Amino acid sequence: MKKLTSIFLALTLCLSCMATVFADEASVPTVSEKLEQVEKYIYGTSQTGALVGRVDAMEKELFGKTSSGAVMSRVDNIYTAVEGSSTGVPSLATKLNAVEWQLAPRMSGDSAKSRIETLEQTLNGTNTTKLPLIERLDRLTNQAFPSGSLTTSSVILPKDSLVKVKFMEEISSKTNKAGDAVDFIVDDNVYVGETLVLPKGARGYGTIKKVVPPRIFGRDARIDLDFSHVVAIDGTKVPVYIGDLAKQQAKTAAGAAGASIGGMILFGPVGIVGGAFVKGQSVTIPAESNTYVQVTRDIAVNGIVQGSGEKVASTNATTEANVSDKVSTETTKLESEAAGKATKEQAKLDKEAKEQAAAEKAALAKEAKTQAAAEKAALKKAANSK
Repeated sequence: MKKLTSIFLALTLCLSCMATVFADEASVPTVSEKLEQVEKYIYGTSQTGALVGRVDAMEKELFGKTSSGAVMSRVDNIYTAVEGSSTGVPSLATKLNAVEWQLAPRMSGDSAKSRIETLEQTLNGTNTTKLPLIERLDRLTNQAFPSGSLTTSSVILPKDSLVKVKFMEEISSKTNKAGDAVDFIVDDNVYVGETLVLPKGARGYGTIKKVVPPRIFGRDARIDLDFSHVVAIDGTKVPVYIGDLAKQQAKTAAGAAGASIGGMILFGPVGIVGGAFVKGQSVTIPAESNTYVQVTRDIAVNGIVQGSGEKVASTNATTEANVSDKVSTETTKLESEAAGKATKEQAKLDKEAKEQAAAEKAALAKEAKTQAAAEKAALKKAANSK
């Protein structure tokens, strides 16, 4: 029996290890998936045709020439050039986001090729279509940044970091429905140390989770939003949500002019006060109004190194202050609960001690009474016998 049990345990361990290996392999994109991801980023859609031909076309588009070697290595080079690595050399995606951050009010959701063309028109009034994309973007980078170069640093954006966001389009319980996209952007730069990770203007993604129409007894409509993620400077999707820290920060920023909608506090343009968010029985989130979200978990980002100590201190101080407030609140709550529990326990012990003392006193009194009665009876019996 012991031998069968050992064999069973060994098989279970092997299967567990194999499942882990397969799960890890499944999380790594294949050569075809990497190429398709790059094509969608550069052109807005995946391309058709033989794999080798598509690799040749992408190399010419990016580098101006094709290379030799294994297809797998060539695709890896393409993928690294576009998506980046932790080497400190900014990727195409990082440079493009950085240039837009310098020149435009928000990051574009168009294809990379279209975004580069738009930036060239903005800066120079013409397009250099005969040059490869990487060279065209390098020229734009030199124009947008005085140093002409960018340096990246791999950092961890901590869980619960606060992000100020701005709604770019009005959302109304009259016209919108569940599943509609929510158009919002990051409205303040977010740094880790001196490294910019979330630039102002970075795109945010979310959907309307639920729209509840006006109900009986004068209850107004309700809009519930599902914030998915914001896009970091290197293209990383940073998951966000409306948590307690975000609510508190938004409430502090909004003051008396804020309004609560779907569990979040809104504030924004001059002239928008609490009452303006509710029109009769409908509910409206105005364009350009603000709120806060917080980062769901620790996440690695290849950010751009910036010498912006003052901004860093301000951003980090806000986060640290809120985290400190949260810790203080939790500590006070735990201390209060502990004190209450201790008081109840002491009262229980006092009651038990009092009851035990009363019981012992009653037992002694009964015993003394019984003994006295016995002694009296004995004396009476002795008297009668005389």
